[in-house]
Amino acid sequence: MASPASAAMVRAPIPAEDQTRANFYALLARLYAAGPDAPLLDAIAAAEELHVETPDSTARDLAEAWGVLKAASAAMDAEAAAQEHFDLFVGTGKSEVSPHAAAYLRSKTGSLLAELRGELSRLGLARTTATEVYEDHLAAVMETMRVLIAGAPDVEPHPLAAQNAFFSAYVGSWVISCCDAIIASPIANYYRRVAEFTKYFVAIERDSFAIE
Repeated sequence: MASPASAAMVRAPIPAEDQTRANFYALLARLYAAGPDAPLLDAIAAAEELHVETPDSTARDLAEAWGVLKAASAAMDAEAAAQEHFDLFVGTGKSEVSPHAAAYLRSKTGSLLAELRGELSRLGLARTTATEVYEDHLAAVMETMRVLIAGAPDVEPHPLAAQNAFFSAYVGSWVISCCDAIIASPIANYYRRVAEFTKYFVAIERDSFAIE
């Protein structure tokens, strides 16, 4: 039998719906951080379809975009995906599409990155030494949402109000515009499918927060 002290350290599981949300944020964080390797492409291709039991058109669009991303993952070569990621988001000298919030948002304080770092500090979060991307990178804000929903070692899941506040300020306010830029890029292939899925996922999150 566990002692009261050890039992208190066991975190209660989050609701299944929140775990699904966190999983999608984790996947998008990974895809925007670097091109998918072969095991990840295989995992996406083999993932279950999204079953929609609502007349909501955005939910149907999300399910369709997920099916398209699964098919694209089955057909995509990992080396080609890595090169596409580099060409789109890194480039030689300048990226084709900026994955940074600062390219889409105006700062209230003069420095969006400083403002975002202050908000992360308030939430008890900070950039780790293991990552090379800045806090306003698309991958970073997706990972932050994952942590706010599901928690992390030494970080408890945050209330819905905190999730909503961060999402409204640093995700919903610019990610769809970034996705539109990716979709419109003539060099986007696999990442056009990633961006389409991201766009509908963010739209559903936005609509869900609005009715809470």
